[in-house]
Amino acid sequence: MKVKDANQKLILILLGISIVLTLLFLTGATSIDGASQIGRYRMTAVVRGNFPDLFVIDTATGVVKWVGNDEGKPFELIKGR
Repeated sequence: MKVKDANQKLILILLGISIVLTLLFLTGATSIDGASQIGRYRMTAVVRGNFPDLFVIDTATGVVKWVGNDEGKPFELIKGR
């Protein structure tokens, strides 16, 4: 009887581990279109005196643009300085 209980516990533990690993693998899988764009832009705020300046950096191309009155526009439409 004790051997049968031990085998049953081992099977339940292995089943639980496999279920958890399956859930971890499935939640880590992505198929999002445009996932390469995540993390592409960086934003930096600089305060000069009492005036804050906001710079947006495109990490793929290295382009740095100053965002003044261009808030809410796509990066390609910001003129910058």
